[in-house]
Amino acid sequence: MNQTQIQSLLDKYFAGESSLQEEAQLRQLLQEENLPESFKAYQSWFQFLDQELEVGLDDDFEAKIMREIEQQPGEAKPKIRRLQVSWLLRIAAVFVLVAGGLWWMLRSNSVDKPLVAEAETKVIDWSKYEPKTPEEAYEITRKAFHRVANGLNEGTEIASEGLGKMEEMGKVFN
Repeated sequence: MNQTQIQSLLDKYFAGESSLQEEAQLRQLLQEENLPESFKAYQSWFQFLDQELEVGLDDDFEAKIMREIEQQPGEAKPKIRRLQVSWLLRIAAVFVLVAGGLWWMLRSNSVDKPLVAEAETKVIDWSKYEPKTPEEAYEITRKAFHRVANGLNEGTEIASEGLGKMEEMGKVFN
């Protein structure tokens, strides 16, 4: 058995460029018992395809379908269900409870109790963080760009790893 011949036939088959004779030759080559492990998956694939070709409908399939269609009654009138009064009362009660709870919460958090106490607010002096010289500004900018470049490189590495895995999967199907 010629493994390169099998591989070339598989490549043509999955590219959609094989003829019927080449497909028949490929099926025959894949039915051999001393097939290498690398082609065993293809062997089971073609066996599955052969089994699916044998599946078919019964001769009286259309007659069965027509009998089922004819046995179904005509269009049934839709049922109209009305919401009972008890359900309406329950929904109204939930609405009243929610509205009352919101009113009570807003009333209890009035202007008497500010959400943030004035003593807790601090003023930040940003001037101590500003660079004093152009060289210092350049160094800060350089560090920021270096950090961004490292982040982009990490993302590129992750993307290339994923692409490598996709290429491996592509080799299985080619």
